[in-house]
Amino acid sequence: MWGAVKFGKGRMRALALTGLIPYRAAERDAARVNKIDLNLVWDDARAMGRANRDLLTAIAGMFLLLPSIVAGQFSRLPPPLESGAEPAAAFARLMDYAALNWPVLLLHSIVTAFGMLAMLSLLLRREHLTVGQSLHAALLMLPAYVLAVALQRFGIMCGMTLFFLPGFYLIGRLALIAPVAAAERPGNPLTILRRSAELTMGNGWRIFLMLAMVFIAATAVGLAVTSVVGVSSALLLPKDVAALLVAIASGLVEAGIGVAIMLITAALYRVAMAPAARRRG
Repeated sequence: MWGAVKFGKGRMRALALTGLIPYRAAERDAARVNKIDLNLVWDDARAMGRANRDLLTAIAGMFLLLPSIVAGQFSRLPPPLESGAEPAAAFARLMDYAALNWPVLLLHSIVTAFGMLAMLSLLLRREHLTVGQSLHAALLMLPAYVLAVALQRFGIMCGMTLFFLPGFYLIGRLALIAPVAAAERPGNPLTILRRSAELTMGNGWRIFLMLAMVFIAATAVGLAVTSVVGVSSALLLPKDVAALLVAIASGLVEAGIGVAIMLITAALYRVAMAPAARRRG
């Protein structure tokens, strides 16, 4: 028995030396992990949004809104579903859409990731960067961050195949990869993932639920707005103009959701990095 225990500890140390797991975090007693104060997160996110509204609007408009509108114009839709189609058919149509438009979707994702890193660099770097410096910093971190996102999504996808719950948990534990990349600038994508897991220890489910609530609420509002714009423009305007207005409305909704999630993850990072005195057990 003791031999097995010693082997297990030695195995953990070996993995820690390779950089695959945070050994100290893995040994830490879960009962001693402080819970992140979500009230502080909400307050900090709102404060950062108000204080940097103009700069964030400019960056989001250039790297979130505009790419979304352009991607919408170049995307192709698969054949529509028949009435009464099963959920499997809807999923298959989604896969067909991804297969038809993967170059556009890939480029859109990279440009959007660049914009997110630029905004987070502006908010989180201690040097108080200018917009130009934030864009330069985002460009330097983009390759490592893109690889980290690919690994993150692969892990979440694998977790989703196991009754969804492991995937949901990974969303919470790996939610801070963008703030970590922007603020700490690690060059190794595995380091980015490991650092996010360290900062979210003991808070994975709470972070997931927080992000899920924000995403669902913002999506519901966005669907209502785009529906109103779509119906009104279809009745009052030519078809091409109506399609452009719907694309703009959809882009605004997507950019708004992206900025909201960015602000919350930035605030989560700041609160997780704060001394324990600023947290509530």
